[in-house]
Amino acid sequence: MITKKCFALFVGLFFAAPVYAAKFHVVTTTDYTTALTRAVGGDKVDVESLVPPGFNADLYSPRPQDLFKIHRAKLFIMIGLNLEDWARDLVSAADNANLTKAEIYHGIKLLDIPKGNVDYSFGDIHPFGNPHFQLDPEAGRIMARNIREALATVDPADKAYFDKNLADFENKLTESEKRWAAEMAPFKGVAFIPYHESWDYFAAAYGLVIPEPPKSIEEKPGFVPSPRRVEEVVKYAKDTNVKLIVTEPYYDVSVAKTLSERLGIPYLNISLYDIGLNPKETDYFSMMDYTIGKFVEAMNGHGS
Repeated sequence: MITKKCFALFVGLFFAAPVYAAKFHVVTTTDYTTALTRAVGGDKVDVESLVPPGFNADLYSPRPQDLFKIHRAKLFIMIGLNLEDWARDLVSAADNANLTKAEIYHGIKLLDIPKGNVDYSFGDIHPFGNPHFQLDPEAGRIMARNIREALATVDPADKAYFDKNLADFENKLTESEKRWAAEMAPFKGVAFIPYHESWDYFAAAYGLVIPEPPKSIEEKPGFVPSPRRVEEVVKYAKDTNVKLIVTEPYYDVSVAKTLSERLGIPYLNISLYDIGLNPKETDYFSMMDYTIGKFVEAMNGHGS
């Protein structure tokens, strides 16, 4: 039995307890943008991504539960550059009048901007530039800064907190960049061919070469290469002294394996969206550590 005296004491204790500000909900499209948002947002945000780890963000098909995620979010973070075309209708259907949307490619020096008029006869092309820049640490820095701006727009009272987290992230990134550059230095000038145009920024960041032609194993982005195209890639690879084939598990890995065997060079099969799936990748830094480690392992014996 609760007496009036006990009840009054209970109520007093309840209202005397400290009141903590509730986290606000953020939805991102990819796992690495979720990792960056957690780094900057800290304990002020509750973050989840739409694209499951290991899936291709270009070709993702939204699920019914994604509508609920966006409907209850205050902030939706996208890469932009038409990478997530599928998100436009999803956001509209979620009917969230209080949702703030942010694209975080702004400020990144974009590569592979098509010249002239383009349409889907060119394949799964991105008319505003290549959106696969997450493996360039400088792009990681810019994305984190854009995320800080988005978070502060939704929650201006905690701007100083986001600024501090961003500064900590950038300081750690600067130190990590020195280590990554040292690990990749022996491979400067080494040529490799990717299945898809996903590695251009990584190559530029570390002085690697992607011969053009062929630029990629795909003749057109999103199209499975024909036998004729495979023969072309073999010739180009021999002519340009290519040392590595790079593919991703959501493409036809057998093509990369065939090229590897024909050319007598290794191939690397690695996903660009593995945070949360691979236990060695838990944040942006471990994603870069893992990717560079696998690249160095594949290229062992081909460096300077």
